[in-house]
Amino acid sequence: MIAFLRTVLTLVLTTLATLVATPAFVIVARKDPASPAMDRVAALWAKVWTISLGIRPEVEFDAPIPPDGSYVVVGNHQSNLDPMCHYLAFPSPLRFLAKKELYSVPVFGSAIRAAGMIEVDRNNPSMASINAQVAETVARGRSIIVYPEGHRTTTGELGSFKKGAFVIAVQTGLPIVPVAIQGTGAIWPPGGKLMHRGPVRLHFGEPIPTTGMTMDDVEPLRDRAREWVAEKLTADSC
Repeated sequence: MIAFLRTVLTLVLTTLATLVATPAFVIVARKDPASPAMDRVAALWAKVWTISLGIRPEVEFDAPIPPDGSYVVVGNHQSNLDPMCHYLAFPSPLRFLAKKELYSVPVFGSAIRAAGMIEVDRNNPSMASINAQVAETVARGRSIIVYPEGHRTTTGELGSFKKGAFVIAVQTGLPIVPVAIQGTGAIWPPGGKLMHRGPVRLHFGEPIPTTGMTMDDVEPLRDRAREWVAEKLTADSC
C-alpha cells in the first residue's frame, strides 16, 4: 500500500511539474536557448522526482570536474530515474540522447525538444546529425550523457557497451567521464508498476581526454570505460 501511494503521489506531482516545465522551456528557448534559466527549470523538474520518492543520492567523484567544461558522460542504465539523478549530480548541465519516437509523446516531446535534447533516429542513425547537435550543445556550455548499453538492464547485470558515445567523443574531442549508478533499479525497475524507496549511489570517474585520438582508439576507449564502471558496480554496492 505504501508503494502504491508513493507511486500515485510521484506520478501526480511529476505530471504537474511537466505541465509547468514544458511552457517554461518553450518560452526560455525562444528567447535564449543557452539561458541558464533552462537548466534551473530542468533541475527543479528533476528534483520533483527525487523529492517525491525520498531519494537523496550519495555522490562521489574520483577527481574534480570543472563545471565550465563539456564532457561525454557514459554509464550503466538501471531505471528511468537515472537521467534525473545524473542531471542533479553532475556539475555541468547535461543533455541526453533521446530516441526520435519520444518527440511524438504529447507534452513530453515538446519539453525535450525545447530543452535541447539530442534527437536520434535509431532506425537510420546519422553521426553527422548527432555531432552537429552535440556541437550546438557544447557551444551552449553543456555536456551530454549516453547510456552505451542501449537499454535499461532487466537483470541488474552490466551489458556490453556500444561504440556510439565513444565515436562522438573522439570526433568532437570531448573528454569521457564514466559513471556508475546503483539503486535506481530497485526503486523503479524496468517494467515495474510501483515505485519504492531506497538508497542511490553515483560514482563519477576522472575525465578521460580524447584529444588526438582517432577511430582506432574508439574500441579501447569503450572497453576502458566499461571496465571502470564494472569495477565500481562491484566495489560500491548500495
